[in-house]
Amino acid sequence: MTTLIKTTAGDSIPGPAPLPLLGRLPLLLRFAFHPLETLEDLRRRYGNIVRLGFGKYPAVVVFDPEYNRQVLRDPDSFYAYDVDLVPVKFPENSSVRAVTTGMPLMNGPRHDDHRSALLPYFHKKFVTCYHDACVEVTRRRTAGWTMGAALDMRAEMERLAMWLGTVPVLGLDPEKEGEAIGKQLERTMKTLFNPFALLLPYDIPGLPFHALMKHAAEMERVVREVIARKKAEGLNGGDILSVLIQMHEEDPARLSEKELIGHTTTMFRGGYNPNGMALYWTIFLLSQHPAALQKVLDELDQALGGNDPTPQAVEKLPWLEGAIKEGMRLFPAGTWTGRLAMRDFELGGHPLPKGTWIVMSPYMVHRSPEIFPEPYRFKPERWLTEYHSAYEFMPFSAGPRYCIGTSLGMMQLKIALAMLLQRYSFSLQPGARVDCAGLNSIRPKNGLPMLVRERSGVPAPVPFAGNIHKIVHFD
Repeated sequence: MTTLIKTTAGDSIPGPAPLPLLGRLPLLLRFAFHPLETLEDLRRRYGNIVRLGFGKYPAVVVFDPEYNRQVLRDPDSFYAYDVDLVPVKFPENSSVRAVTTGMPLMNGPRHDDHRSALLPYFHKKFVTCYHDACVEVTRRRTAGWTMGAALDMRAEMERLAMWLGTVPVLGLDPEKEGEAIGKQLERTMKTLFNPFALLLPYDIPGLPFHALMKHAAEMERVVREVIARKKAEGLNGGDILSVLIQMHEEDPARLSEKELIGHTTTMFRGGYNPNGMALYWTIFLLSQHPAALQKVLDELDQALGGNDPTPQAVEKLPWLEGAIKEGMRLFPAGTWTGRLAMRDFELGGHPLPKGTWIVMSPYMVHRSPEIFPEPYRFKPERWLTEYHSAYEFMPFSAGPRYCIGTSLGMMQLKIALAMLLQRYSFSLQPGARVDCAGLNSIRPKNGLPMLVRERSGVPAPVPFAGNIHKIVHFD
């Protein structure tokens, strides 16, 4: 059933009607368990702007790059999601606040000040200083692979991404320290993004909320230990954490201890989480598209000749970059994102009140046929000739708050994939299923088993089953 929900001035926006007694709780539960199908169904039924609302919280879901532009270019009027904007109120001294008080979850002048202070350390010229470390970490992490064995490529690439992120962000040894920190952080984030942790906010053993509080406390303890050790060993300014510690020591009022902890956790995870996804999905997609893989390999052979990529070479690999971008288009790290209106506003000619949540979906915009022809197909060649604005292609968000680590992340991806694809061939294990799940990201829920061999030609694609066929169309 459709209802036209009144806003102001007699305007209306289509959306699903609330049910008697239950309201939109069934819709919310459906979204929690089947987010992609729910988003596709909303656009198919109601168009590019859909009116929702849960209790006293009005919301619209938008599927148009122009709406993305209107919201994301004005961060002073539309605040990012942060811990103060959820219905559950965490105590000021809680570990949940400490580990989430990072730049992606901050708003206003304080966010702008911290971003301006850190931006030079993510500039492309500074990022290239980590080039050799990326090469060494990739070689070191994959040195123990057994040729002919089936490896879970999701687990392998998530670990590689963790290692790649440890050096520039934490300045630690990836194997000895970075991986353990990353695993603890994942336990914390898994409970934080569990909707039932917020629906049942009671700190009682056995409930998801209790697990959230427990894992956040452990995460805070681990980060505090790392900070204390780095202070004791001396800061060299060669990693982001050292820069943050120096900022805090020089002016605690500018960067508080809580913000120091929050920046550390969010920047570390903000690097390895999307990079891990981009690595394993790009490898998988290329393994199923031999013509595209051949183009990438020919490019690598010509540019690198079997050698490690240089800083200059990684800037001139259009087919590899196109494959990475196409993988991120089909599998964005965040399938949806939200902003909270801090003032009355208009969107698409519809007046909406202050306090409205605006939900945007990179996943859905990336599948708009008027923007990306054949949107459900993997076509790296589209990036050789097509241009898409930051509000159409949103793997790193857009506007003044776009991901600060974009240059670093792309460099890491190109280095790692250039090395892996030159040396190894990857093919899906016969009989494997690829089923995807995730509330705000698309991951293979049972892993991604792939056979790894020394490179010798281009292997034929392996037939497979799974619900991924609803997300990507294969020949």
